[in-house]
Amino acid sequence: MDDQQWTLVDTEVTIVNRKKSYQIPKQKLSSIPYFVKLFSDSNCGTTKIELDLDESSFDNIVDFILNDHLSISMESAFSMIETVDYLGMDEIKQKYHDYFQSNFNIKLLEEYLDFYESHKYQEMFTEKKLYSFIAKYFLPISNTRDFLNFSVSLLERILKLKLVVSYEYQIVEAIHRWSGFYQKARRQYLPKLIKFVNFCHLTYGDMQNVTYMLAQSGFNIHTLQFNVHSFHACRPKLCGSDCESPRFHFKTLIAVYEFDENTIEIRRLTGPNLWTKNGRFTRDEKISNSLIVADHIFDIIYDSGRKGIRVDWSTKKFKALKMFGDDNSYYGQIHKYMNMYITQDIQDPYRLSGMITESKMVTRYGLSLSPTRLEFISLGDHLEGICCGHELPCESNQSGFYPSVNPAYYNSDSKQHYYYLPSLDYRQLSSCTLQGPAETRSCFSLDQTSININCSHPEKILYFLTKQDFSLHFLRGFRSKKLDYSFLKSFIGSDSLDHIELTSHNNSVLICNKKTKTIYSHIMGTDTWQFMSEIVSPQKMITIASINLHSE
Repeated sequence: MDDQQWTLVDTEVTIVNRKKSYQIPKQKLSSIPYFVKLFSDSNCGTTKIELDLDESSFDNIVDFILNDHLSISMESAFSMIETVDYLGMDEIKQKYHDYFQSNFNIKLLEEYLDFYESHKYQEMFTEKKLYSFIAKYFLPISNTRDFLNFSVSLLERILKLKLVVSYEYQIVEAIHRWSGFYQKARRQYLPKLIKFVNFCHLTYGDMQNVTYMLAQSGFNIHTLQFNVHSFHACRPKLCGSDCESPRFHFKTLIAVYEFDENTIEIRRLTGPNLWTKNGRFTRDEKISNSLIVADHIFDIIYDSGRKGIRVDWSTKKFKALKMFGDDNSYYGQIHKYMNMYITQDIQDPYRLSGMITESKMVTRYGLSLSPTRLEFISLGDHLEGICCGHELPCESNQSGFYPSVNPAYYNSDSKQHYYYLPSLDYRQLSSCTLQGPAETRSCFSLDQTSININCSHPEKILYFLTKQDFSLHFLRGFRSKKLDYSFLKSFIGSDSLDHIELTSHNNSVLICNKKTKTIYSHIMGTDTWQFMSEIVSPQKMITIASINLHSE
């Protein structure tokens, strides 16, 4: 008999998978590699086959074999990939690969990690890429509702990573949020989790808070079996740095230049006014758009968060990021992957939204916002930003995502209010205008005095620059201060802010004129700007940016 003749024989095969039995014509099995090989190896004599596959998944496969009907869902994705991989159904496996990637969500983070620990699929997310994603975006992840439902084992896995944070106490705050969600059930895990905190990076005030938090749950920090070092901040080099996990509290300041539309150069600040060439990068549109990428791929976000470049430090390639749009855009993925639209459920009650009018932060209760133009967007603890818009009575806004808003600044020329939104629903921005230069420049910083003294919870400050003035706003308590604008007026030297970059680098606020390639830093608590750097280069400066090069 010819090797392929069995496919034409209309006989039935009994397939027994665990407790279920199926009668399937041989001809229906002729396109499935596993059965083709099995029949070929047994000289077509096989009429009964026993399998040990997930029953629900195999039911789905049988329905596809007999009726050409396939059900795809996240609930079945993990087991279906294993089943179709075993049967050699590559086309179906690819469908699940695509679905799997496009529907990733941190709610299923533990399932994804468990799956990739035992399955090495190069064409999909990998365990290493997932851990890189968690490390880069730990702060926004830790401020989502889904984070509060993570298992203790998943939280331990996360805390072992090289997490990117601004200061070590943010790790304590994340543990505190998680343990407080089911306080009675979870307080037993505090000693296990708190050992991952690098105590040598905490202030005296931080340590007092940790001691109090543990005491509230019935633990004495002095009797726990881990090294606390001391009750004051110390330098890791002096204490031996025997911490459980390294953190990245400091960023690298880089400058990006354009040679032509397909070539950029990146330099990093390595000394006083010394910008060391890091490499020349060529455009490559094949670089992944996913947030879940390897450690050596970094995103440079600039122009008040409205533009971005993705660079592959390993291959020296780059591409422009699609920042806005559908779920595959940069902010679309943040919204989808991290469920960022529900962060206001757990945000600090002091971090209410408000408006800056005449350079003073004013809270507005009982009002909601219809955004018309996005000025500034940032991903820190939350997805937050500044929009132009119109206030509406609460009953006029059915979305429920902006229960109260802060008018941020009133521009008398354009007759527009600017609103600071600390918990931004990205999808609400679909009606906003994103074209053209921003009318403002903004950035966030931390009050250094809060870091250097015993007080925990450094105060977050919004710096707000327009063509009329410059001001800062303490977001806890809505204290505001209008700063001297005379230097900036001369420094900007234009009717547009398009060539101005305002950014925060290691807790210093920097302003850069990209035309003159000059950078100044603001001296906290004063009206003074201090010269930092001037660059002489024939190339066009695209931006300066502060990024975590944590794989370097």
